Amino acid sequence: MKNQEAGLQARLQGLKPPAYLLIHGDELLLQLEIADSIRAWLRSAGFTGRERVEVDRHFKLEQLAHLVQSKDLFASAKIIEVRFGAKPHKAAIDWLTTWAPQSDGQVCVMLSCARLDKSQLGMAWFRDLQAAGWAFEAATIPRAGLAAWIRQRMISASLKANDEVIELIASRTEGNLLASAQEIKKLAMLGPTDITLTLAQQTLADSARWSAFDLQASCLLGDRQRSLKILEGLLAVAEPAPLILWALADAARQLQALHECLQAGLNRSQAFRQLRIYASREAVFHRALDRISMAQSMRLLALAARTDRCIKGLGGNAQEALRDFVLACTAKSPAADRLLAAQAWGAG
Repeated sequence: MKNQEAGLQARLQGLKPPAYLLIHGDELLLQLEIADSIRAWLRSAGFTGRERVEVDRHFKLEQLAHLVQSKDLFASAKIIEVRFGAKPHKAAIDWLTTWAPQSDGQVCVMLSCARLDKSQLGMAWFRDLQAAGWAFEAATIPRAGLAAWIRQRMISASLKANDEVIELIASRTEGNLLASAQEIKKLAMLGPTDITLTLAQQTLADSARWSAFDLQASCLLGDRQRSLKILEGLLAVAEPAPLILWALADAARQLQALHECLQAGLNRSQAFRQLRIYASREAVFHRALDRISMAQSMRLLALAARTDRCIKGLGGNAQEALRDFVLACTAKSPAADRLLAAQAWGAG
């Protein structure tokens, strides 16, 4: 959103990049946009290098220390993006708070995670970040504020619409801010800047069929035919590949986290509560847990990493990589799964 990006850029203007900062919250779209704005600001400050690390069960603190302390041959300064799972990694946070005062200003660590709970909000490291202005919240837009958010977003896209159109979009996309933004983007691509109710109804009726989250749910259910159909539909309307991959990779991460909870002795209901997987999504994860083992979920994460490289132009076709991911996620026979996993590892 242009206004949000401009506001954040203005907030950052003239500031010295910190040793580390945090983006937290449940709204993926806002997390992505905040991160994009911060990257642009850091690039303007000379941070041209970029490294990424996912904090999972295999993460070792030495990985973070190595990335922070190693010097980039081609850039004077770099960004290290660290994505946490359900909550920030305590050892990593402790290490960063010890390292930060000694930082030479050549590294900025950008942390991201889901919404913090009450106990985490009260921790000293978070209070310090918040007081210094380096904690950015991607907060959920409440239903009461969704119409105003949509209106502002449409204005930013040079679109005009009356209250009836705004409410139609809000009612069709409630609870999915990413879908709201996608619908507005599709309306902007149609040409007319004055969006009538008839035009909005026709467009929403078509575009409301599928989203990246529909693809995620279909893959978790193991419905290969429908999943491939949804993927083709998303690609046909130029759905951003990073958003499609995020939805798929997030499902794999959650499956892995669920398996870890189950191995730790929790039952499924307890695991769902701990990972904030709510009732509306429990059914698809029940089906996926019955079909996808921990080892398979780990292979899906490896395939997601390979797909990410393809999307960034580092080898391979991005669309084919997304199809491979869908095939692997919906594989039903052990033999087929082993073959697809082997292909994924070999291409990586």
